[in-house]
Amino acid sequence: MPERAAEVRQRIRDLLLEQHGGDRFVSKVSDTESLRKAGMSSNALVSLLVAMEDAFGFEWDDDVDPGALRSIESLADHVVALRN
Repeated sequence: MPERAAEVRQRIRDLLLEQHGGDRFVSKVSDTESLRKAGMSSNALVSLLVAMEDAFGFEWDDDVDPGALRSIESLADHVVALRN
């Protein structure tokens, strides 16, 4: 399972790279850092969530725990949990 989470974290980073057109943000943010505190806008976060739906083949629940949206790590953990 740790390898799977690492793969999902890397795919999320790839999606961020595609959206931001460069790695300035992606290379600076750690897996556990709050994306909002790192400077990600609400619009960028929504775009990432939509891209994740397409990439991983799921839809976000309306009542998803906000903590799942906090960081690259929490996003990846959510995806891995959905697949189990």
